[in-house]
Amino acid sequence: MVGLVIIAIIASILSYGFTIAKQNLSTDKVLWIILATTGYALFSYHYHGLSSRELRALLTASLFLVFFPRHIINEKLLSLLIFIGSLITCSVAFYYGVALNLEREAWPINAIPQATISAVMGITAIVILFTDTGTIKHKILPFLTIVCSLGAVILSQTRGIWLGYSLSAAIIFIILNRKKLFKFKLLFTTVALLSITGFSLKPVISERIYETQQEIKNIQAGNLNTSIGLRLQMWLLSPYMIEEHELLGLGNTHVERLHELKNEGIASRSLFGFHPAHYHNQYIDRAIKNGLLGLFLLLALLIVPGYYTQDRSRTHRFIICGISLLYAIASLTDVPFNHSQTLLIYLIFVCMLNTRSETEESDAKTL
Repeated sequence: MVGLVIIAIIASILSYGFTIAKQNLSTDKVLWIILATTGYALFSYHYHGLSSRELRALLTASLFLVFFPRHIINEKLLSLLIFIGSLITCSVAFYYGVALNLEREAWPINAIPQATISAVMGITAIVILFTDTGTIKHKILPFLTIVCSLGAVILSQTRGIWLGYSLSAAIIFIILNRKKLFKFKLLFTTVALLSITGFSLKPVISERIYETQQEIKNIQAGNLNTSIGLRLQMWLLSPYMIEEHELLGLGNTHVERLHELKNEGIASRSLFGFHPAHYHNQYIDRAIKNGLLGLFLLLALLIVPGYYTQDRSRTHRFIICGISLLYAIASLTDVPFNHSQTLLIYLIFVCMLNTRSETEESDAKTL
């Protein structure tokens, strides 16, 4: 990835000089937030420790977005890219989950980032499908992307992404309906095909629902040593974790703090034995490791991109808000900003699309 970014930067400089970099740095407020987050990550890395993968992702995204000529991105190219991405993620999920019949823990890739990226492709495709005014031929790729992304998300068996994808898509549908952007024949066809896709994967869905019901019963019986139960323990422990480290957080010393709380009888032995690398909630995890300052920057990354979309195209505006909403919901049960893959995808999408395309620039000059 780093090598590809270096090649992209060199190509941009050879084609545009430093004009693009100067323009991006002077006008893109979303990029400012990303650079501020990267700067704080560098400070945290040297002060009390930070994941090197997260830091590399931030540095890579920052350099890429400074030099990348984002105005060349249009719906046609975006449709092709997300289709290729969704096809790959669906193929990977089908191969390991169905062909090899492996539990997701046995996959050679982390199923949660894979599902998150698939959901990003799906949300993007939903927006393009219902806002693009082109012919039916232009809707084939986003239509297929939605089907592939849904299959990949279901096969990942990731409950948090199931919830985030479903709620984000539902909210987008409601907003599009209020703005009278729906074509009901297209909606009916989409829902019908998605229902068929979901029904064909019913065993996977049913199994995950059954597991969730059993975990809830265990929690009601007082057993918190389940997947959901351990998450509840982490969340309830967070005020004790961050105590006296509210501003900057604990960094990598959160492990030592958890050990102290176990010795004091506040943290359970089962939770300590679980050795949590993170706390299964992005907001809590960021507050514990990076303090209130880190939490503020996280919230800025989620809110600022949507705030500055007023003068963007309808398609780009809905995509940015949809992806931000997806990550905000997914962050309730996972840490998508800790995984380098999902962090890169988020930063590139919300920043790259927060710029006028060549078509919009041309229209603006004409006006």
